[in-house]
Amino acid sequence: MKRTATLIILLIASTGLTKAQFARYIVQFTDKTGTPYTFTSSSAYLSAKAIARRTNQHIALDSTDLPVNPAYLDSIRKVPNVTVLNSSKWLNQVLIRTTDAAAITKINSFPFVKKTNAIAARSGSHNNLSNGLAEETPASPVSVEHVAGQTGVNTVFDYGSMYNQIHIHNGDYLHKLGFTGRGVTIAVLDAGFLYYLTNPAFDSVRLQGRVLGTWDYVNNEASVNEDNSHGAYVFSLLASNRPGVLVGSAPHASYWLLRTEEISSEYPVEEQNWVVAAEFADSAGVDMISTSLGYSDFDGSNFDYSYAQRNGNTAMISIAADLAAKKGILVVVSAGNSGNNSTDLKYVACPADADSVLTVGSIDVNANLASSSSWGPNGAGKLKPNIVSVGMNAVIAAASTGNPTSGSGTSYACPNFAGLAACFWEAFPEFTNMEIIDAIQKSANKYASPDYRFGHGIPNFKKAVALLTRQYATAISTINNCIVGINWKSKDDTSSVYTLQRKLPGETNFSVISTVASTSLSFKANSYTYNDTLRAAGSGIVQYRIVQNMRSADTAIVIASLQETINTVCFPDNTLIVVPSPFDQQLLVVVNTPDAVPNMGIKITDMMGRIVFAKKADKPAGYFSTPVQTGSWKAGIYEVTVYNNNKRIYDRKVFKK
Repeated sequence: MKRTATLIILLIASTGLTKAQFARYIVQFTDKTGTPYTFTSSSAYLSAKAIARRTNQHIALDSTDLPVNPAYLDSIRKVPNVTVLNSSKWLNQVLIRTTDAAAITKINSFPFVKKTNAIAARSGSHNNLSNGLAEETPASPVSVEHVAGQTGVNTVFDYGSMYNQIHIHNGDYLHKLGFTGRGVTIAVLDAGFLYYLTNPAFDSVRLQGRVLGTWDYVNNEASVNEDNSHGAYVFSLLASNRPGVLVGSAPHASYWLLRTEEISSEYPVEEQNWVVAAEFADSAGVDMISTSLGYSDFDGSNFDYSYAQRNGNTAMISIAADLAAKKGILVVVSAGNSGNNSTDLKYVACPADADSVLTVGSIDVNANLASSSSWGPNGAGKLKPNIVSVGMNAVIAAASTGNPTSGSGTSYACPNFAGLAACFWEAFPEFTNMEIIDAIQKSANKYASPDYRFGHGIPNFKKAVALLTRQYATAISTINNCIVGINWKSKDDTSSVYTLQRKLPGETNFSVISTVASTSLSFKANSYTYNDTLRAAGSGIVQYRIVQNMRSADTAIVIASLQETINTVCFPDNTLIVVPSPFDQQLLVVVNTPDAVPNMGIKITDMMGRIVFAKKADKPAGYFSTPVQTGSWKAGIYEVTVYNNNKRIYDRKVFKK
């Protein structure tokens, strides 16, 4: 809780005498004029993966991608008694440490400096982690429940006691499809990852080299293993892989572990740390950010964000979170744990208020809302949280032993869901970060009637997979005589069966004409072709539907609706049709056989046996037609005969009027 200031402190603050207590400042620059970096040399400041993310999502580079002008930084460094701690290219500013008032005066005199703001004290004794998230400490140990012992459960993992918090979203369905986070990179921005180097829950991710790197932005050092345990608990919900004990929501993803939260105090410097960490994550090419931090109430009320200011566009961290989303990163954020507060503090903090992030509220495994889960909307009236996940009595890994224990808070709801979102994106990498969020929200149980506690509710990944499968699928049709060719592409595996339905001209209902089973062992894009030879169909519109039945027909989706126009009369196989009858100036001879007939002969004779027309042709499979000009023929009866190697196969009599 924020401490209450005394009257004397308030009086001192009002006279400006407290300025000396600050030691860290943000220096904002006016521009990036003269920077040596260019858009055409983006590899100098963005990794190949970061560039590929932008390319895949059709995101153009802009000025925020260009690093801060090095000349400006050099000028700041040369000011006596000033240490440059880090810089933000997105916000075009630098964090410095100094207690020298003359240094601040000198910096403010530079023409490229927009302004300088105090951002943190020399030291502090704040005991709360991001407005109360530190209250999410582990409770009593949790007994291990083996999934294999649960009746009717068929999963790819033996989740142990983490099963229920994954299954509530049908996250195990994603895992069964083969999507466990492989190839997805997640940056976890938190308060430290105590003992992650020795915690057995992380043996798999460590030994396989999927912790890609670490950095402590509070102490400016590489190690995060000795700091606060909060990040380790968060990490366990994502990356744990102890079969039969704990298996997290994205056990095969890769991770960056970045410390931005300063435990001993609560100042906006932590926002700056977060911004710089997010920029690094972007440049390193991460796909996602999962962060269980939030800010609104600081040590020093002048820094506080009012409810109106928690509008997604005021706080540094919220602006940066939206910029990360603009770069194509899927940002997942905890809503906060102030829901029981009687003041405006009950509403979501920053960056949970950001427009383009996926903000996660907290429920238990029985879908009961945690009363502590922060409320929406944000200060601009935007719906928050976006969705909810299990954060109340969530199963996590103890920091020292890796054994199951439990804790409560949106800090745990966030990574539990972020890992599943990573698996979902692994299944559909063709879609953008915002399209993934949209599908997640549409799959949730309250999407039709969202509210400010549950948001859109509890996402269902079985439904989300169906939604994006339908959106991904494509189909076209063509017609040649009376043969309709249908070509389609969708994502499937051997659990999928396609049902082709047709409605002929004059019919009122669709009927099944064929089924096509997938033979793909893995869930991926596959293409199919089906030829429908129409028989006994009159002219008009023929309509088709392709229904994809997924996972033993428990999910059926219409992936395509097509139609073609029949301009002739279609007849059954092994048929000779001569139209019109009676005829006058022209006769059309139509032969329909399922097989090809090489060297087929057509002969037309009058009633005296005289040949008036003869033709030979190599007939392909299906329909063959040839027009015959009859204007000079006399009225009477004529016989049309079709031969196959001089063997008569069809004949018809027609009348000329």
